[in-house]
Amino acid sequence: MRVFGKLFKKQQEVPPSIPVENIDGISLLEQHENGVLDDISFLSSFIGAKVFYSTPLGDHKDGGSRLFALPAEDQTAYLPAFTSLERAKEFYEKVGRRGFLLMENSFGTFLETIIKINAGNLPIKFGAVIDPGYYGVTVSAHILDVLADGMK
Repeated sequence: MRVFGKLFKKQQEVPPSIPVENIDGISLLEQHENGVLDDISFLSSFIGAKVFYSTPLGDHKDGGSRLFALPAEDQTAYLPAFTSLERAKEFYEKVGRRGFLLMENSFGTFLETIIKINAGNLPIKFGAVIDPGYYGVTVSAHILDVLADGMK
């Protein structure tokens, strides 16, 4: 459990002179998928990678509003993060989202945002999924709860 707490510390240790966007997220995903990187090594490296994401709620092309998260078990869902603008746009267009705003930040900041959302009294907890439809690496809501507890 302490390992995940170290992920955020590792992100803070990155010297400010190294821009976040220089971390090759796709290469890390491929190394993880091919078994070169285990889960912890992957997340420790990917935490500083640049990702694109949007808010969980948005308008659908049918005119209604809905939650744009991928369902999971036990009252949880995954919020998607993408390694490129193109993949994010492709996903949201495929699921019928209309008029979305994409934010750009590190994967660590994205996880911190989800932890803050989960701290609210919502009927659902969120985890994270990276590049759904391409890789689908997930960080469960349970792991984010453990991480949140470790940050207190």
